[in-house]
Amino acid sequence: MALISIILGLFLDRTFRHLHDLRDMTWFEFYAHGIQRLIGKRMPPLQFILILALPVLLLLSIQILLQNFLYNIPAFIFGVIIFIYCLGPACLSSEIESYIHARTMGDEDEALHYAGTITDSAASTSPDQQISDVTRAILYVANERIFATIFWFIILGPFGAMLYRLISELSKQIEFNELAEFSVYIHSIMAWIPARMLAAGYAFTGNFDAAYHGYKDRAQSADFSQSNAEVLISTGLGAMYNNLDTENELASIYAAQALVMRAVIAWIGILAVMTLGGILN
Repeated sequence: MALISIILGLFLDRTFRHLHDLRDMTWFEFYAHGIQRLIGKRMPPLQFILILALPVLLLLSIQILLQNFLYNIPAFIFGVIIFIYCLGPACLSSEIESYIHARTMGDEDEALHYAGTITDSAASTSPDQQISDVTRAILYVANERIFATIFWFIILGPFGAMLYRLISELSKQIEFNELAEFSVYIHSIMAWIPARMLAAGYAFTGNFDAAYHGYKDRAQSADFSQSNAEVLISTGLGAMYNNLDTENELASIYAAQALVMRAVIAWIGILAVMTLGGILN
């Protein structure tokens, strides 16, 4: 059931782009601020628990209640809806294609805009540096936007995917200071295993030898979030080695997008084998 939910969710997300507009997390921002005002200053772990308790427990209750009800059809529909909602916040492939289109048409302002949405930072105005930054960002944010959601959906169902997404959103609310820092820490721990699984997918679907050396020679960091980024970027760039068209300035963008797609498909294939083998239901 999880496999079908994931495949259908990814298909719908890719096909119907207007679904991206439904992923509005403004409600959680208002809710988090309301709880913050209500409970006042507390230790970050306590604030973290109190903010997340109501939405995740509500979702978990619905997930449990729908189990074995009407042949699990409502549970399946519920799972697909939650999975799609937790992807993103926007479709990475759509943003990459918009960036490529803008660069191809010579629209520097539009390219700068989409480069910023992909890298989640102020993009460089230098085309070469911008393309390099976008390439590296694709390899990293693919875990945040796609693969980690798949991982936690498989492990804990809709509850797991939503828990990961809410913690991710909480970590971005920098006005919470210490709470945001604690959320970043928890979020990076939850992303640690998916990041390494996705990096393995890069290696096995790209240049394995160069990916392995990229992983081995990467910059070491005690910070979980930075470590996740280094693993994905170093391994991904290695996996793309010798597979670039040097005559095309956007070759690295195309290669990174294709690598992400191959790695995700490979892991979905492994999930299918595990499902057919009865390891997963």
